[in-house]
Amino acid sequence: MTDQTNIEFHNVRFCYGEVCAVNGVNFSLPSHRLSVFVGPNGGGKSTLIKLLTGLLKPQEGTISYRRGIEIGYVPQNVTFDTSFPLTVGELVLQGTLTKQIRPFARYTSAQKGRAADAIRRVGLSGYEQRGIGQLSGGQLQRAVIARTLASSVDIIALDEPDVCLDIDAARELYGILRSLKSEKTILMASHNIQAALDVADRAIYVNKTVREYASPQALKDELNGGISL
Repeated sequence: MTDQTNIEFHNVRFCYGEVCAVNGVNFSLPSHRLSVFVGPNGGGKSTLIKLLTGLLKPQEGTISYRRGIEIGYVPQNVTFDTSFPLTVGELVLQGTLTKQIRPFARYTSAQKGRAADAIRRVGLSGYEQRGIGQLSGGQLQRAVIARTLASSVDIIALDEPDVCLDIDAARELYGILRSLKSEKTILMASHNIQAALDVADRAIYVNKTVREYASPQALKDELNGGISL
């Protein structure tokens, strides 16, 4: 593994019962790039995201991680009890917490600063005191990304973050992700193929196994030639 590579999959296989979601998967995730998984529904995109984040373990093959790497995960369906009195500011501050439990400890000025910066980066300045139940779907998605951004993670893995967003909200989200890649490694699974490829540095086609393309444009050209997703 090179200094520019965060994660490597080596002949990875994972099945749900007798149905194999992915098999023979080999690919690497380079640093400070926005990589996009695209492919048909049921092709294994979400399974690969969960394998990468450690939520699932390979049944065959191995996944290698750069030492000390930390991964933040934004699931496909972000669900909260919207009746719970939690504000945007409080949600994002949670991202600054460490794994070490410190009962009754207060947030430091540095933690508050990181949270404020993350909120600004995702375009939610002025929403700090707004309850999460008052947010639109796109705003809630951005708040969750801000929470991840406020943490110390090196990689942000998003499983179809645009699935419930309208076109304008999705474009706004893509712009935010593109602005983050200089400081974080971004991996996103998306059903919105053309829009996702417009912001991607790397395109990975997923259908039980993976196929890496030389560029997102190369995959676009193949799509225009009639490949079926």
